[in-house]
Amino acid sequence: MKVFLAMPYSQLCDSNYRVKEKYKNFFEKLTLSLKEINCDYFLAHEREKWGKAFTSNIESTKIDYETIKNVDLVCALPGVPVSGGVHVEIGWASANKKSMKIFLKKGYKYSPMVTGIHCITNADYIYYNEDYSDELIELILKEIKNYK
Repeated sequence: MKVFLAMPYSQLCDSNYRVKEKYKNFFEKLTLSLKEINCDYFLAHEREKWGKAFTSNIESTKIDYETIKNVDLVCALPGVPVSGGVHVEIGWASANKKSMKIFLKKGYKYSPMVTGIHCITNADYIYYNEDYSDELIELILKEIKNYK
């Protein structure tokens, strides 16, 4: 199974456009757990070597769009504050009729276009309490395992 991890990027970076250590640790823990369950995944942060091999807007747009077209499942974290890039990826996924697991932080309001996307594609909403936490990793893993 192939999973696209649509996660905020720019807002997690320092002034040199490198992913901050706190977030890098979260993603490394998540991807290690995915490898342990033999899940093939795509994560732009890792592809771009945490900001050291940053790709252009044109290149990353093409790569992300083509990758979404070829995955089985999209796990999306719209972000708090919201990530414009993740919202675009949710749109691409819905246009390509991809199944989605959308992780929303409890108590926050999201665009009706995100919370209503289930009417045009298979999308489930999973609510979490704490950003970039072990709880969130466990929820993502649980949803991927249940999807298989």
